[in-house]
Amino acid sequence: MTRGRPRSIPRLWPLGPALIAFAVYRATLAPDLTWAHNGADGGDLLTAALTGGVPHPPGYPTYMLLLRGMLALPGGPPAFLGNLFSALTTSLALVFIALAGERALREARAPQAIARPLAAIVALLIGFAPTLWSQAVITEVYGLHALFTAALIYLTLRLGGDVVHGRQGLATGLLFGLGLGNHLSLALLIPGMLAYTRLSRTRLTRRALMGLLIGCAIGLLTYLYLPWAAHRNPPVNWGNPRDLPRLWWLVSGQAYRPLVFAFPLAWLPWRLSGWAALLLQNLTLPGLALALFGLWWAEANHRGLLSMTILHVAVFSVYALGYSTADSYVYLSPVYLALAPAIALGAWVTGTEAIQWVRARWPGRSRAAAGALLLALALLPAGQVWMHWKAEDLGEDREAVDFGREALATARDDALIITATDQPTFSLWYFRYGLGLRPDVAILNANLYAFDWYRETVARWHPDVVLVGGRSTPPDFSALVDENMRVRPVYLAELMVDPLTRYSAIRKGPLYLLKPHTP
Repeated sequence: MTRGRPRSIPRLWPLGPALIAFAVYRATLAPDLTWAHNGADGGDLLTAALTGGVPHPPGYPTYMLLLRGMLALPGGPPAFLGNLFSALTTSLALVFIALAGERALREARAPQAIARPLAAIVALLIGFAPTLWSQAVITEVYGLHALFTAALIYLTLRLGGDVVHGRQGLATGLLFGLGLGNHLSLALLIPGMLAYTRLSRTRLTRRALMGLLIGCAIGLLTYLYLPWAAHRNPPVNWGNPRDLPRLWWLVSGQAYRPLVFAFPLAWLPWRLSGWAALLLQNLTLPGLALALFGLWWAEANHRGLLSMTILHVAVFSVYALGYSTADSYVYLSPVYLALAPAIALGAWVTGTEAIQWVRARWPGRSRAAAGALLLALALLPAGQVWMHWKAEDLGEDREAVDFGREALATARDDALIITATDQPTFSLWYFRYGLGLRPDVAILNANLYAFDWYRETVARWHPDVVLVGGRSTPPDFSALVDENMRVRPVYLAELMVDPLTRYSAIRKGPLYLLKPHTP
């Protein structure tokens, strides 16, 4: 690609890919509460935001504060606004991905007239990767996680090779601290950022280092939201983090530690093959090839970018591979963001070679060749939209909404509904506590019943529900069912082995009414 005189392009050019992506996200947005794309957690997050509560570990205080602000706006059901918030934050992440791509291209001496449209196309390719797209249309923390990740990648590239002063360090630290308040896995960016800083000879002044630490500490103050919310006794109050031990239990995610590298070693080849398939699906084969070309160029010309990208890919991949949950594939989102500058570089390097070949054979056709190559590259995000629209489109999705509303409409007066898994639990929480429907109905999760903090929450919100077990004795769930069936109708939201050994379950709409076995 030939170098030319830069044309005057508005500074707002990075908004182009963000607006295009947002239009697609909005067109495929879930209209209300959804379970799609492993998004059952949305009911928990929304209920916590609506009631000033504490969601599942690690609490996500930054996300909670921003989501509560979003839900204060007019514009539809709270779940719709939560979904829209994900679309907005994911779209904004593409602004920084476009800027990061342009920064890498300018360091490769690409002209501005080429660097900006090329970076914008690559940002769209990342934005329409099915994993990012799937999280942009539901209520989840990963859209905001993508925004913080993309912003820090861009800031690392922007400050590379320069003297970083106090204000820059303070701003970067604040961004990092706030990002940790959204998702603690943001800390996995540190090895790559340090490698880039060292290899690009970035100089941090003493004030910059102090600013980084102070800014990060200020950002982490969002975690004070969790004990403040817990003291208000909300209906969603994971861990009841009123004191330091309980706060640590929540923030450190102790409840999920058994899931880390919990799969048998024999599954590793299967998970590695899944990792490779996801890279191919999200980046496309040409995009993945361009990323490798870009890393090959960086090996000789930009060791800082090479090291940062490889470390980001490696660290987040190990994190995702080692987490034994159905949605661990979402943890690979930062990998695709980190590879965006390499894809842009790969497109520039291969495009330059192709244009030189055209120039040698057809002088005067280099401009047309450059335009044709940009158009060919633009077919990649367009192809992603065409291929994945049907899978990502949630415009008609009502499964979670229908279940929650029908279940509460079916339950008799003063009913106790027992749940076990995330989908029915969080859907019922959202409609019962978040929207305030059927205040006479109590929801009780069988798996959480073993925790003292959960029984305390149920006791405060439903003092008429008979709870069996306390701090000195293990909770007896069977006894709980027995005691409550004497005074109220008891339903199961899903079939469970323990109650069914002693009771009959009669289907009532989406619920199962428990009755004693008849002799």
